[in-house]
Amino acid sequence: MKTRGSSRLILFAAVLLGLVAAASPASAIRPDSQAFLSPVDFQIVNRPTPVRGADDRRHMVYEIQAVNQSGLEVEIRKVAPRAQGNRLGLPFTGSRLEERMRINSGATRTTLGPGGSAMIFIDASYSLGRKRPKAISHAISLAWADPETPSEPVGHTFLGVSTRVARQKPVVLSAPLRGSKWVAVNGCCTLNAHRGATLAIDGTVRVPERFAIDFVQLNDQNRLYSGLKVDLFSYGYYRTPVYSAAPGRVVGVRRNLPEQIPGSLPAGATIQMAGGNHVVVDIGHGRYAFYAHLATNSIRVRRGQKVKAGQVIGLLGNTGNTDGPHLHFHVMNSPSPLQSSGLPFVFRNFRGQGVLGNVAGIQNGEVASINHNRLRGVYRRVLPMENQVVRFGR
Repeated sequence: MKTRGSSRLILFAAVLLGLVAAASPASAIRPDSQAFLSPVDFQIVNRPTPVRGADDRRHMVYEIQAVNQSGLEVEIRKVAPRAQGNRLGLPFTGSRLEERMRINSGATRTTLGPGGSAMIFIDASYSLGRKRPKAISHAISLAWADPETPSEPVGHTFLGVSTRVARQKPVVLSAPLRGSKWVAVNGCCTLNAHRGATLAIDGTVRVPERFAIDFVQLNDQNRLYSGLKVDLFSYGYYRTPVYSAAPGRVVGVRRNLPEQIPGSLPAGATIQMAGGNHVVVDIGHGRYAFYAHLATNSIRVRRGQKVKAGQVIGLLGNTGNTDGPHLHFHVMNSPSPLQSSGLPFVFRNFRGQGVLGNVAGIQNGEVASINHNRLRGVYRRVLPMENQVVRFGR
């Protein structure tokens, strides 16, 4: 690859590409002689808040939206989060970057076509002993073909796309369930069904399920169900009590949607019915707890009612857009499950019992394969990691 100087790149971008938008603002304004007019516009969707995970690392979970403003194909080769001049976790390159990108349009793998866009899902983690960063930026490497010399791609790396780190700490919650061998499916911090669920609601991109967890429970035989897969009562935890994770006031309730048949997603589900029967509780300081897929007519609270931590609010069910009984739980910054952004949270205490290795397998009747050497022990004020098996309560 041939790398050209800044003046050459600016001329290339401004004259040959006809760009109309500059790069995302950096944390400090640099001299014009050092400025780089990027062919791709990068925007951070949310200001990250560090949250301690059960892996003894603090995770900053956020998204970067990338839009190719040029008339050429541009490859994103590296996105490396940095703080105070130091690296935050491993850089996202190659297959690791490809795994973290969701292509929206006009793009393939890590290359954006003219006008193409993608969302990059970042988990910038750091050790517990490291000082909490005040701001983060990104070293970003791009490459594209030079119209003058197509066989010699132009490459450039710049430092920018910055944001301050949110000061608000994750809310500390009680467990919404009781008992042993609950599995935190689709949890922090990989790109999974929750994390990748970006919604453009009324023209604004939102990630309401950024920290959401789907809780399912293994039975005494370490299976998800015994009997017929399509029978709700084959799942021993179906209709188990769901508890309020914090005191607050109920601001949203839906209670009468029908149960779905396990094994497949329902046909014709609308976005409004995705959460099924649910409860939304205002837990203060701009945070709202969301309990979804509750059993039909099982909800025991009403809108406007004050609830205590540990109070039963309903029973675990299989309503809405779901293919099996589970409790979907997350915290958000709005009472609307759709028009909100997901916020980090931690549980006051739980016991780790290992990590499940065959999520897809247990959904098809397999015995759970649990690595009992990982993520075991007593945890306090941490967020369970994806597929961690946990015990809530005594």
